[in-house]
Amino acid sequence: MSIPAVEESWARIEAWLARHAPVSRARLRPPAAGEEIRAAERQLGVLFPPDLVASLQCHDGAELGEGVPELASYGPPARVADIVRHTATLRDIGTDPGDVDGDEDEPGAYWRQEWLLITLGADGQACDGLFLTGRPGPGHGRVGHSRTEDAPVFTPWPSLRHLLADFADALEEGRPFAGRMPVGVDGVLRWEDDRSVVPDPVSPLALAARAAEPEPPAPREPAASSEPASREPAVQENRGTGPRLTFVRVAPPRPQPLPDQPDLVFAEGLTPVELLGRLGAVPTTVRPRSRPHAEHAAASPWAAHRPLVRAGTTGGWAYAVQEEGAAQFVRPEVLRAVSEGTCAVALTRQGPEVRRTVVVDGIPDEAAARLVMSLRANVASVPDRRLARRLGVDPWPGSTAAYTRLLTELDGEFGIRYRPADDADTGLTSALLLPLLDDLPEPACGPAAEVRGLDLAALVDRTPPERLRRACAAQLQRLATETGIDAYPEIADALARIGGARQLGLDAARQTGLDAAQQTGLDAVESFGLGVGGPLDLRIRTLAAETWAVRRSARDEAGPFGPEDLSAWAAREGAAQALRAFVLLPVPVAAEWILHQRLSARWRDELAADLGEDGAQPAAGSVNS
Repeated sequence: MSIPAVEESWARIEAWLARHAPVSRARLRPPAAGEEIRAAERQLGVLFPPDLVASLQCHDGAELGEGVPELASYGPPARVADIVRHTATLRDIGTDPGDVDGDEDEPGAYWRQEWLLITLGADGQACDGLFLTGRPGPGHGRVGHSRTEDAPVFTPWPSLRHLLADFADALEEGRPFAGRMPVGVDGVLRWEDDRSVVPDPVSPLALAARAAEPEPPAPREPAASSEPASREPAVQENRGTGPRLTFVRVAPPRPQPLPDQPDLVFAEGLTPVELLGRLGAVPTTVRPRSRPHAEHAAASPWAAHRPLVRAGTTGGWAYAVQEEGAAQFVRPEVLRAVSEGTCAVALTRQGPEVRRTVVVDGIPDEAAARLVMSLRANVASVPDRRLARRLGVDPWPGSTAAYTRLLTELDGEFGIRYRPADDADTGLTSALLLPLLDDLPEPACGPAAEVRGLDLAALVDRTPPERLRRACAAQLQRLATETGIDAYPEIADALARIGGARQLGLDAARQTGLDAAQQTGLDAVESFGLGVGGPLDLRIRTLAAETWAVRRSARDEAGPFGPEDLSAWAAREGAAQALRAFVLLPVPVAAEWILHQRLSARWRDELAADLGEDGAQPAAGSVNS
């Protein structure tokens, strides 16, 4: 197939911009003068490829500023002056003169002498733009990508002519260019990610359900030693008189392990089972475990990176010890749930920070709070926390001492007597947690002024509340279908409730006062099953746990999970959180959550249709029919 000339492609680009993004069209500069191009070639010592000369003679790049046209994430086209300045800078940063004769298919060097930067990169970062190679030969004019955080690579475009033809096709046909969709919005060319997710991502919790929990590790036998029990020299048989040289092997002293200092939470008047329930324990995982058993089990596929806690009693207090997993007892959502109708005290240790938190029936007692930050000791860093503890390596000795001091103070102030070492080998009631959901932001914060280039504030101002609610409900349904969460019965039921009747939200209640708003919010929580342990709450928490487990497995390079699985679970969790926001927050605030999560690049068209607006600027691809 014949590839259009550079001039023809630019004419098509200009026509599309003039019709759908006139602000961006106005940012294109006039043609560059021939003498300016030749001067640049002399200054850089590189002959510009013919396609680059033809492109510059159509437009000498673009003026930076609001609405500047960009080639997706590669940034705006560079001016002649930009090519000279940035190419010279990149040469100074990383040119490898010895690599000039290397293989063109393997860029190798950070920057080569014959490369010419032709776009300014994302956010004007020249080191993240496109370049052409000016080396004479078969690869002359080939398009490459200089990446900020990685080695440069060549793109599939063999020339700038091919690139501009694809760019023009993407604008006219509304199809992806460099993985993103072009859209004309308010006179500006913008780029949207047209995403999709795999319908059946690998589920770490499903794999965990099929795995058996490992049994407790066998107790360690003391290592046999051929050394004498005493350090005293052995009595030598007298075999004569005269001087004698005797060697005595002395083993170096074993390092003393650091004391256990786990995160703790105490709740007055509760039983261990009640405390585990408030923390979000998974009922099928409740059983007695010692600390070594808990650590062993939490490291297995059976746990799927969920937190594991052990619970016991001391005096009139129930306590929970977090053995593994993401920290829970520093979270306000967790402490509020634990302290409902009682008093909760948490002691947490995170590196240099030791914190004591007191919460009474959901309200933090600021006067009783303590926070200690220690300085780092000048010791070697040991990346594995358990290994550091066993070896006695303590980079934060001040925090170690502070933890011990604050633990002692709990006895005097609250009558709590507890030492982590005392129950290490005891089989305490324990369980994996399905972590509680994070708090949503306060509605008083209001919606963002803009979301993905859309003037959300103006949309809210011009749209009647009930119409906005219906449009956001339709967008929420589209999001649920895109991500596949509408297949979950709890979510399908919630969507049916939202679509079939006026939502129990906070907007109307605010007109009658704060108490009514709070009561309406509570009604919505109960009606939709969003109370802790409710069906919708459990579903959203499960989705969050799936996402966390895949993310942690990917970081550890463990498990049968790929990037597509993480993307799918993250999209599902985000969509479910948007549903939760729609139920609990004012519609304008929830709109930001929903629109931010949409996967389709044509969400603006669909939003305009859902609002019943005429003359809305649709996405590229539907504008030229």
